[in-house]
Amino acid sequence: MKKFISFVSIGFIIILLIITFESFFIVSTYPSYKKIEKKRILKATEKYNLLEGPHFSIRYKDRDKDIAKITLDILEEHYEKVCKKLDYFTYEKIPVIIYNDGEELLKTIRLKTDIPPLGAYYSGVINILSPFNWVEYEDNVEETYKETGPHIHEFTHFLVDEKTNGNYPMWLTEGIALYMERELMGIDWELGKGKTKDIDIEKLNNDFNEIEIDIAYRKSLEVVDNMIDNYGFNKFNLLLESLGMGNNIDSSVKKALKVNFKDIN
Repeated sequence: MKKFISFVSIGFIIILLIITFESFFIVSTYPSYKKIEKKRILKATEKYNLLEGPHFSIRYKDRDKDIAKITLDILEEHYEKVCKKLDYFTYEKIPVIIYNDGEELLKTIRLKTDIPPLGAYYSGVINILSPFNWVEYEDNVEETYKETGPHIHEFTHFLVDEKTNGNYPMWLTEGIALYMERELMGIDWELGKGKTKDIDIEKLNNDFNEIEIDIAYRKSLEVVDNMIDNYGFNKFNLLLESLGMGNNIDSSVKKALKVNFKDIN
C-alpha cells in the first residue's frame, strides 16, 4: 500500500512539474522557432511588391496595390494607440503579406483547413487574404475592406504574441483582438451573443477549439471586457507580462489580478 501511495505521489509531482514548466519551456524555445518560420515565410514571398511605412512593411501583388496602401494607412494610423494600450512597442518593421490566392496563404502559413481565413497572424508575420477574394461586390471592395478588414485584429495578435513570448491561451488573444477591433474600428462581435452563459472560464481555456467558434469568440470578448472593466488595463497588461516571463495563466491571473483563475469568468 505504501509503495502504491509512493508511486501516486511521484506521479502527481511529475504532472505538477510538467504543468509548472510547460509555460517556461514555451517562452524559452518559441522565439527561436518563430524566427525560423518568419524567415521561411519572407523567403517564400520575396518576389512580392513592397510598400514600406515607419512601422510596417507590406508585401503584395500587382492587383492589390490599392489594398496594400489602405492596409498600411490603417495600421500606421492606429499603431500608436494599440501599442500604448498594450504597453508594448516594436523595434523592427512588422511584415504584412497580402495574398490574392487563398491556397497560397494556407500553404505558406501551414494552416490545415479547407477555407482560408480573412487574416491570420503566424510567427511574427501578419497574413491577409485580399478582399477581392471575399468581398461580394467588386465596386465596393476598398470601402468594405477599410471598414471590416482584419488589419487591427491581426496586429493585436502580433503584439500579444510578442509580449507573452507565445505563452497565451487562445481565448485571451482572441478576446483582446476583438476588443481592439471594437474600440478602434467599431466592429463588434455580435455572433454568439446570449449563448455563452453555460461556458465557464475553465471550459473556455481547456476546450476552446471544441466550442462553436462564434460562441467561443463571443465568450472570449466577454471575459476580456470583464477583466478590463473590473481590474483596469494596467492589470491586464501585468497579466500579459507575467505570461511573458513563463508563468501559466492560473498563476498569472493570481499575480496580476489578485484573484483565482476561475473567478474571472
